[in-house]
Amino acid sequence: MPNNSTPATVVILARLDAAITKEGFGILAEGVRRTGAVVTWVADGATLDRITDGGGEWGWALALDRAESDSRQGLRQHLKSLRHTAVDAVVVSDGVEIIHRDLLVEAGIHTAVVDRFDDLPRGNRRPAPEGWACRSLVWGLWEVAATPPRPGSLLGRLLPWVDGPAAGSLTVTPPGAGEGVHAAADRVTRFLGAYRAGRQPTRLVRLGDLPAMLGSGCQPTGGSVLRAA
Repeated sequence: MPNNSTPATVVILARLDAAITKEGFGILAEGVRRTGAVVTWVADGATLDRITDGGGEWGWALALDRAESDSRQGLRQHLKSLRHTAVDAVVVSDGVEIIHRDLLVEAGIHTAVVDRFDDLPRGNRRPAPEGWACRSLVWGLWEVAATPPRPGSLLGRLLPWVDGPAAGSLTVTPPGAGEGVHAAADRVTRFLGAYRAGRQPTRLVRLGDLPAMLGSGCQPTGGSVLRAA
């Protein structure tokens, strides 16, 4: 059972606008870097190829919509066109179900974020920690449900730490469909401020770190633990 000293795990997903340039992303990333956040940037394949030049401190996730994920051949071609080898996660659009899981595994994708789990009559191949909305239906791929936003309570508005993540829990922030890069940066800053205000220690990790944590208990390769002052 989690105790009060067990960090809550938080994955911050920030969507990038397709029009962003490499120079523009550098400015945005520097601003987020100064906040101390660990962020996974979500974008389409063309955008990722244009702005990324290696893994580094950031996580990267490929955004998939229904047109790209429904067709087996289309998904295979889309994944092949992604040249950035550091991408090992996908985020699907609202309401899109993952159909061709084997193709994701073949392409080196180990984590997929969904807004909800579909009702496949298959059990988990590997157990997830209690309270974590994760499942593994095929070897090599973890599906993670994004955490729906919850309205803050009256007490939480007066005492911000009350509505923070629970000890030992997992929070995966939805990437904010259609938001621009500056809105994404503002949202990262708000999330970080909320978690710093809490009494619960919070571990920020990249989306791609979750399989190691889920499968073998390894510590993430990148991340930070925030504690209230």
